Amino acid sequence: MKTQQQQQQQQQQQRQPKPQQQQRQMGKKSLYRFIGIRMANEGDGYAIDGERHKIHQQQLQLPPPPQQQQKLEREPEQEQEKEQQPVELELVAPAWGANTELVLGNPGTVAELHRQCHEMLPQTFDGFRLNISRTLTPSLAVGHALQVGHKSQLADCQFNASYVGERSHQLTGEQYPMVIGEVDAKGNITATLMHFVASDWRCKLTATLLDGELQNSRLFVDYFGSNCTCTCVLSNIDVHRQMGVFVASYLQQVTPQLAIGVDFIYQREPIVPGGQAALVSAVARYQQDNRLWSAMFSLHALELCYSQIYGQCLGASVQLRANILKRQAISRLCYHCYIPKMGFNFRGGIDTRGVISALCERRLEPLPILLQLSGKLNHLTNRFRFGLGLVIG
Repeated sequence: MKTQQQQQQQQQQQRQPKPQQQQRQMGKKSLYRFIGIRMANEGDGYAIDGERHKIHQQQLQLPPPPQQQQKLEREPEQEQEKEQQPVELELVAPAWGANTELVLGNPGTVAELHRQCHEMLPQTFDGFRLNISRTLTPSLAVGHALQVGHKSQLADCQFNASYVGERSHQLTGEQYPMVIGEVDAKGNITATLMHFVASDWRCKLTATLLDGELQNSRLFVDYFGSNCTCTCVLSNIDVHRQMGVFVASYLQQVTPQLAIGVDFIYQREPIVPGGQAALVSAVARYQQDNRLWSAMFSLHALELCYSQIYGQCLGASVQLRANILKRQAISRLCYHCYIPKMGFNFRGGIDTRGVISALCERRLEPLPILLQLSGKLNHLTNRFRFGLGLVIG
């Protein structure tokens, strides 16, 4: 009897795992988890407290409870089966490599390629100019415009009315539909209609009637994609005489900073040498933080623009235009200063022809009046032009 009991105790001791082997297994598992490798047969609720408790019991030579004794007898057999089975390793990808797609936005239209640089150019005038506007409803407004210059031909008086819808486009921020009409003292009419026929399609129509005849008409169709923009323009189309101008442009956002595109112009009129002409231009724009570069290049012309914003109140830009056929070029340096607390706005510029221009605007609070002072000086011809303007409303 004693020999049988001793043999059973020896078999149980052989079946029970040794503490050193269990500590080695624990060390391997902790190393795998440290380097980011997770075993396929390991659950998400990985806990090592139970194994530490079993090792601590064996070191103290305490008999395990009767309920856990059966589990301890089964665990060595299960571990032997697991050791015989091949272990599958699953690589856990790092968090930073989960999403590698670049989020590209809409680049806008080719017509707005140099907009930031052109907005800093001072739009000067001479003589006296008065603009009065009144808002009748949130969507309807009317106004009058009066301009008197040093020449009688520049005198003009206009009446304008505008209707702007309440809906706003998510991408451009424009409110639509929009209708604007102007009538001067001679009866000439200029009208503009803009509407988004769909969420991605914008149509714009402009027309001018001079002495009862249609002199100038343009139709713009823009498609705004997730990362590209397509534009088609039909200008002064006459089907019977086979005349007109067709413009097609495409702008693609390549990276979050870079956008490239192409612009195609086809003109068919009697004044064009040969009766027709075509021009293809390459365009590009690169933006980095507060700096913006834009370029348009063709075999006939070149335009380069660079603008930079300094804080919230100051901006500067440089523009270069060149006519390759005529071998003429002009460059401008402009800056824009805006102080919202004072209602002060100033634009100034100088070009290579020796022309200095400036436009100063100041809001006369608490009155709803905007005062405008314009000046332009040509050092080569010694000509100076001064303008005074008032905007009421």
